[in-house]
Amino acid sequence: MREVVKSLLGHPALTRGLVRAGGRGGPVVAVLCYHDLREDDDFANWLRLPVTEFDRQLTWLGRAARFIAPEDLDAPERLDRRRLNVLLTFDDGYLNNLKLALPLLEAHRAPALFFVSTRPMQDQQPFWPDLVLTPVQALRLERLDLTAFGFADYRFHPADDGRRWEDLERLLVDLKRVGNADHPRVAAALAHITGTHGAAAAEHLQRFRPLTADEVGAMSRSPWVRIGSHSHDHVLLTYLDDQALAMNLTESRRILGGITGSPPADLAYPNGSWDERVAAAARQAGYARAWASNPGLFAPGAPKMALPRLMVGGYDSLGVLGYVLNRRLALGLLPSRR
Repeated sequence: MREVVKSLLGHPALTRGLVRAGGRGGPVVAVLCYHDLREDDDFANWLRLPVTEFDRQLTWLGRAARFIAPEDLDAPERLDRRRLNVLLTFDDGYLNNLKLALPLLEAHRAPALFFVSTRPMQDQQPFWPDLVLTPVQALRLERLDLTAFGFADYRFHPADDGRRWEDLERLLVDLKRVGNADHPRVAAALAHITGTHGAAAAEHLQRFRPLTADEVGAMSRSPWVRIGSHSHDHVLLTYLDDQALAMNLTESRRILGGITGSPPADLAYPNGSWDERVAAAARQAGYARAWASNPGLFAPGAPKMALPRLMVGGYDSLGVLGYVLNRRLALGLLPSRR
């Protein structure tokens, strides 16, 4: 019943009506944040959307909204005032961005901004959350005991639904709350997982590897692709000292500029984690915009170093996406409290 209600509330006709009724005096922009895609028959992941579902979402967005490129944000006259303007973004820089996402973007004539972490691109080492989630999901684990490392004895709901995602999210949040992957406790927990289940992870991780520099270059030559930075090391920037923070921001921008011919103007904070020090460092490094993960609609007058995006996860159906967008649009119609 809940899914039926969300489908009705997520109808594209409602989206168009809410935008026309907005009365904002300007265009309405939503920025969506994806991570990566998977083949429909591959095992589920908290952020890895099935490719057929992504195709359905692009079809829906094409009916409900107008796709825009990041440079359109600097030229309001390019934006549609009677339809929702949607900017698609992808974080991390996975191989499937090239193999699965790009063909669909080209088919739907939808631009997208891909945020790439450059050290994983260079070293071809997996993103550390995949070292956790790949064995848990590939082996259908229902338990992962990390109490020896100061974490919990995690239990995962057996069904592949939102309840399992909540269990997985708790595990990842606990690890990130302590520190980056080089923190002793986090490193020990990751080593334990890899030592216990590494063979199962290795079998699958090649499908979910980072893009190479040549692949990023090939993507950047598509008229539907823009490349942004996701830092060099793909770490939570708030945990870094000033020197490491500056290196992560400037090195990524330098490397990507060398690949694409132009240093990126856009940065996405890994995990959406930022503070005023990180925002100032991003501005100093030369970025024109920086994107967080705080939910909301894009507003031209908002601080450019902490812009909002709406996250789209691997368990988010088309009905959920439409509902989330329309709910945000409806909230924008409410009078602000003074």
